[in-house]
Amino acid sequence: MDTVGDLARSLVLGTHHTRLNRALDQLGVEIATGFLSDPARHLQGDVTGLVALDRDLSRLEAFRVSTTEAAARSATMQTTLEELQGRTELLSQVLLSAELTPTQEMRETFSEEARNAMGQLLAGLNRTIGGRFLFSGTANDTPAVEGTEDMLDDLRLALSGQSTAADIGAALDTWFDSAGGGFETTSYLGATQDASPIRIGSGESVSLDIRGDNPVFRALLKSVAKAALATDDTLALAPEVQTELLSQAGRELLGHQQGIVELRAGLGAKEARIAEITTRNAAERSALSMMRVDLVGTDNFEAATRYETIRAQLESLYAITARSSQLSLVDFL
Repeated sequence: MDTVGDLARSLVLGTHHTRLNRALDQLGVEIATGFLSDPARHLQGDVTGLVALDRDLSRLEAFRVSTTEAAARSATMQTTLEELQGRTELLSQVLLSAELTPTQEMRETFSEEARNAMGQLLAGLNRTIGGRFLFSGTANDTPAVEGTEDMLDDLRLALSGQSTAADIGAALDTWFDSAGGGFETTSYLGATQDASPIRIGSGESVSLDIRGDNPVFRALLKSVAKAALATDDTLALAPEVQTELLSQAGRELLGHQQGIVELRAGLGAKEARIAEITTRNAAERSALSMMRVDLVGTDNFEAATRYETIRAQLESLYAITARSSQLSLVDFL
């Protein structure tokens, strides 16, 4: 009879030990996460509201990621446009002085400055964020435009045999602006379709659709190229033609500033909209998170009190078990 009694007592103690350990583990999880470990039981099986809350929070989390991406892309594009504006505006001021200092050395210096500016313009149009090219339309895995030396080589071929400023200007117009011209067929490497709109809220999306073949960029590059090639040895232009091309390019670049200002203003409006919707989404996410806490959140003080109570019960159970079996707590464990 004693053997049966010992076995029954052992089973009862083991059952209590398992139950208390399970309860302690659940409370530990609740204290760590701040939420009930069994929300369905707390809500008496009606989890419809909780499921709806979680679905809305998941949707807002997706919008948080997309607005972050849209903000980063638009900010980088805005920075690029600002750099292009500043660089071409400075270059225009330099080139406008060509007529005042018509020496060959100065003309070559101005052309070199224009070549450097062209490199900066093309590098800006090929800027990436997260491994994706910003100004390539849907082909964001491809650079928007070719490199400086490649473009200059293409232009040298297109301008070969031209000897007057008017002829050079006409050839550049054809190469940069005409459908099927050199810029479209060889220099612009991106897609002709705009990048897909980014969904940033319920019923809200934003299109960051400035491409490298935008007429504003073509105009800037055309004028910069005119100055860059004015003193090119392969074209062998007369000094007075070189001076005329340099001064023309300076005046044109000054006139092109309005176009890039308008691009920046349009992009700035989209940046403001992204920021507004980001703030609105964050407020909604915060409100829903508070509702979820009210619904299935843990009262930390109550949970901690229950945890300590169960831990004390478990320690008592260890002591009783050890005493009844004449074992130390260490041996029991």
